[in-house]
Amino acid sequence: MNYKKVIASILCVACAAGFAGCDNTEKDREAISKVIDDCADTFRDDDAEAFLELTCWDEDDKDYRQIEEYMNYSIDEDYRECYDLIFDTIEIDYDVDDIEVNGDKASVKVKYEIIDLSEVDFKVANLNLTFMDAVKDTKETSSIKAKIDFELEKGEWKIKKITNLDKLFAFVVMINPPEYVPTPAPDPTESQPTVPDPTETQPTETQPVTTEPTGTSETTAYSDSFEKTMRAFKTVLEQNRDAIQLTEVIFGINAVGFYDLDGNGLPELYFISDDGNEYSASLHVYEYNEYAGEAIEVVTSPEIITQGQASSYIIYATDKELIVTYTYGESYFLHVSTDMYALGEREGGIHKWDLCETFAREIISDYDPETDTETVTKVFYHNAKNYTEDEYMPTMKGFTERTVMTLGRHYVLSSNDPEYGLMSKPSNSMLGYGLAIDYVESGI
Repeated sequence: MNYKKVIASILCVACAAGFAGCDNTEKDREAISKVIDDCADTFRDDDAEAFLELTCWDEDDKDYRQIEEYMNYSIDEDYRECYDLIFDTIEIDYDVDDIEVNGDKASVKVKYEIIDLSEVDFKVANLNLTFMDAVKDTKETSSIKAKIDFELEKGEWKIKKITNLDKLFAFVVMINPPEYVPTPAPDPTESQPTVPDPTETQPTETQPVTTEPTGTSETTAYSDSFEKTMRAFKTVLEQNRDAIQLTEVIFGINAVGFYDLDGNGLPELYFISDDGNEYSASLHVYEYNEYAGEAIEVVTSPEIITQGQASSYIIYATDKELIVTYTYGESYFLHVSTDMYALGEREGGIHKWDLCETFAREIISDYDPETDTETVTKVFYHNAKNYTEDEYMPTMKGFTERTVMTLGRHYVLSSNDPEYGLMSKPSNSMLGYGLAIDYVESGI
């Protein structure tokens, strides 16, 4: 036997097997790379059906339902072009050599790249700016670390798991949340449940009429008080027209509301208006002062909404409290502040509102692609001092339980939020500036 030939043959077979193994790995990487590129295409096309074909999920999987929620989101047609533009900026950055193949399983660390909405420039000289224009002019992008796992299914590589899609698609619920899909505003010529009709609810005699508001001391109203209130509110609205309309353009909200906060039979005017920097907007509440003959600002809650992915707010009222909850930060670092204003005694002919307590919660999410784990840390505060979760949650739920009216909301509530109970509470419709002017004029 020629041992040299036998050894040479064995080496050739071993080398061939080795080369075949290398070829298979490279082929697998190429196939997986195509799946990733196709995945990015489906994101840019906002095509949930095409994306789901790249996965091995079925309709009962949580991931399947999450994709349908994000990519089949029901939005108002006014926002469709803007959504399409943002989806079109999505890229998936990765290195083919980083794809790890282990038999019928594989994984790779990636980075999602998407337009950085916190860098959107809204600075304009007039009100002609649209959100669409601002997005088009923004060149900055943000990166989100993630990991994709694959599984070989019937000879094809399929996505088994993909992480951090909630961060990638955070913009979906930011621009046009469900509760702010435009709905017809109340007819300003008809009597509204929260605002008295001047022809029906006002006394006919010229003598003052004493009323007993809920949870407050006695107050006095005159036969022409409602008309005077509407005239005063019209003046305030006209003085703040530009700031209110700019807020409506930038943040896509109805910014004006009317509600009898103090229970004296006359509504208060509240609105959200730009702070002058085109970056944030504050809440302002006005009450008509019979003695001064004008509307006086009784509450200012600063910067309840700002530019950024996580910015949102809720305004709600109990019999004696006005509560404002607002958020800022990013989806991975969310700061939620709650300011509680209490109704005090009348001073100088108007009710006094005091900022009595402040609360905050911080939710910090930290994803580690090395271990494919996400750690969530929560911190709570009361009047800027540390607070426990066991103290914080009942307090927020107590506010919710006592609520008699939600005055305005630009906040997508989840069942994990202590404010979730507001979903079942009565809600006051806020109006756009034009309808608000129509309303006050109907009472003059």
